[in-house]
Amino acid sequence: MEKKDLGLGIGATLLGIATMIYFFNIPPKSAFFPKMISGAIIILGIVITFNAVRAMKAAPEKPEQPVPKKEIAYDRVGLIAAYLFVYYFAFQYIGYTIPTFLLIMATSVTLGYRKWKVLIPAAVFVSIGLYLAFTQVFNIRFMGMFF
Repeated sequence: MEKKDLGLGIGATLLGIATMIYFFNIPPKSAFFPKMISGAIIILGIVITFNAVRAMKAAPEKPEQPVPKKEIAYDRVGLIAAYLFVYYFAFQYIGYTIPTFLLIMATSVTLGYRKWKVLIPAAVFVSIGLYLAFTQVFNIRFMGMFF
């Protein structure tokens, strides 16, 4: 598993560097968010690479046992794709926060998470927090009736 993590970390770091270089050609005001995301990708890629190298050094040399493959739940994949399709249209007509809240709730329940005392506040905070981040920090205005 460490070899896959090492490849993922190096790949993410290179992708972040490539996108950062690309976004230097865009006007600074427009490139703030893409540069910030590129920087986050670089940092996370370095962290993944560092942890993979550390795990490879700490792991004893032994042949790996094959991990049994899990069955893909195509019905869940299709259901989540349908949620995203409905979210796309609801986003245009209703607004951002309510469809985002409903998408988080539906996706979580579909994937098996049913702790309602955690799920409802988390969905509320994420949808409102992201709305405030986009509108107040990044100055992106959403169309729709609510929010």
